[in-house]
Amino acid sequence: MQRIVAAGDRVYMKFFDLDFFRKEAEKEGFELFSFKGFDDSEFEEAIKDAVGLILIDRPLTEKHISVLEKCRIILALEVGYDFIDLEAATRRGIVVSNVPAYCTDEVATHAVMLLLSVSRKLLALTESVKKGEWDYNLAKPVYHVKNKRLGIVGLGKIGRSVVPKARGFGINISAYDPYVSDDIFELLGIERVYEFDDLLRICDFISLHVPLNGETHHMISERELRIMKKDAILINTCRGKVIDEYALLKALKEGWIGGAGLDVLELEPPEGINPLAQLSNVIITPHSAWYSEESLERLKRQGMEEVIRVLKGERPRYIVNPEVLAGKKLRAEN
Repeated sequence: MQRIVAAGDRVYMKFFDLDFFRKEAEKEGFELFSFKGFDDSEFEEAIKDAVGLILIDRPLTEKHISVLEKCRIILALEVGYDFIDLEAATRRGIVVSNVPAYCTDEVATHAVMLLLSVSRKLLALTESVKKGEWDYNLAKPVYHVKNKRLGIVGLGKIGRSVVPKARGFGINISAYDPYVSDDIFELLGIERVYEFDDLLRICDFISLHVPLNGETHHMISERELRIMKKDAILINTCRGKVIDEYALLKALKEGWIGGAGLDVLELEPPEGINPLAQLSNVIITPHSAWYSEESLERLKRQGMEEVIRVLKGERPRYIVNPEVLAGKKLRAEN
């Protein structure tokens, strides 16, 4: 029986057992094998005969991909796929897919929640009540969000979903995305800012919605933080490594910006308590923006459907390296 391998700690964090995946694989004549170890040689042995891989944040390097003898699809069971060597998979002719739309509304809602919570200084106020205090003056100054300006960085599915949510609070919206046409900005009715630095200068809130790659790694560092307004609030619900955390810690301590709302960190989970979590003008959630019971159900179903589609010889819905299919017609192997 042909093998599908599921690996990565977060697979088991999201799904305490893999019964759904196992049953769906068996329906189509495949066997699901779960790999929970960390040893690279054991991992390579486990995957070398696999026809499909299902991964969450489990690094898949060129060396790993080089041992794949039968693999036809690598699925990132999440939106991001930065942990997969995409070029190596493409050279081997292996389809790489993700699940890009299972949590769009949840993440957009979480981003706006963080924006409101930090700007209203919710953490400081709730902590004071827990201590028996009852004084709104502890949060001063707090300003109305209406007519303030939000800068969205990245107008993909989630960035676009933020627009109507923020607009509902009377927030003006500008955005930066060099890979999106003017038509999208016009359709959304938002201002296009062509230079990233200009967006940072004019906005009261900055919300990041970009993939992690060589271009976006540490796209917010000391230089960018010094450009932002003194009372600006930075929101990140995409990938932790798009922000230089050392620079952010310095900026928040020294008052370069007003606060931050983070759902992601450079190291997850952090080793001990991340210093950012000890600041009163920062709210951190444990990479939970994606989560709802509904999104969890969508994730497993859409992900497994994609794997089975490819293994049955059908075209993938969410391929991220479409060049592997150029001039090819998928066929199911016997």
